[in-house]
Amino acid sequence: MSYSEELKAELLSKVPGAGHCVLAELAGMMCCGGAVECGEDGTVSLVFSTEKENIAKKCFTFLKKSFNMNIVVGKHSAVSRRNTSYSVRVNGEREVFRCTEEMGFALCGVWNRAERMPLAEVPCSLPEKPCCVRSFVRGAFLMGGAMNDPNKSYHYEIAVPSASVGDLLMQALARFDCEPKLWERRGSIAVYLKDAAQIADALTVMGATAARVRFEDIRVVRSKRGEVQRKVNCEVSNLAKTSRAASKQIEAIGLIEQTMGLAALPEELREMAQLRKELPDASLQELGANTEPPIGRSGVNHRLQKLLSIAEGLRLKEGG
Repeated sequence: MSYSEELKAELLSKVPGAGHCVLAELAGMMCCGGAVECGEDGTVSLVFSTEKENIAKKCFTFLKKSFNMNIVVGKHSAVSRRNTSYSVRVNGEREVFRCTEEMGFALCGVWNRAERMPLAEVPCSLPEKPCCVRSFVRGAFLMGGAMNDPNKSYHYEIAVPSASVGDLLMQALARFDCEPKLWERRGSIAVYLKDAAQIADALTVMGATAARVRFEDIRVVRSKRGEVQRKVNCEVSNLAKTSRAASKQIEAIGLIEQTMGLAALPEELREMAQLRKELPDASLQELGANTEPPIGRSGVNHRLQKLLSIAEGLRLKEGG
């Protein structure tokens, strides 16, 4: 089971204690998967559709708990796509208008008895109470949400059927100090978060406590791993620089030895030249510790620079 599937399984187990929160979660699900249909005989129905049986069961349970009316559950197979969809249907114009109104949809102002009207096209008001906003986000995520495995990358998104639903979700998450963004590509629209701290907050908003704990554990491990990798990269870079510098110094010392001889150098430079030849991989600090008496890094660097300068002078002289 993927991280996203585990997250949804946890969200499906959450049942709000208050009726207004149940309605808010229903509204979130309906925004992403509900529609009002009008049959040829004039029958009006509220239909919720999903490819996930457990989500359809939750929608049925919440509708029954909230309205205690006759609800029809259907199962449909699409042979061409080799998948199954599930529907939860409320029949009757009075019942439909009651359900949508109590969930916050302003159906009365837009219903024109079209053959089918997705609830994504119906104005919906965001609940006022924070607990209801949390439930609304949870319902929307159950329908259209997905989350990458945090071991690989940080990405949380909710696919939405319209920009208006996207704006509603952005407002909902913004109430909890999240800063979601909206992308539209090839006819698809989604609200998303990529900041790890904000994703953790979004999990808390939805009530996904266990998923939040797992996410934070992974986040800490990734942070430590990144810190170690940065230190290793820095050390490798420093070693490479030291190696390149040492090669130039040894080359310069070899030129001095061949042209004028190390014996012609002042004592401190002769000592440093001998040490560098004997300790080609040593750092400046290690070279300084082997001089007599020991000297610091700056002293070692000064002497090596003098040797490089002498070698450069010899090259110019040979060239002239």
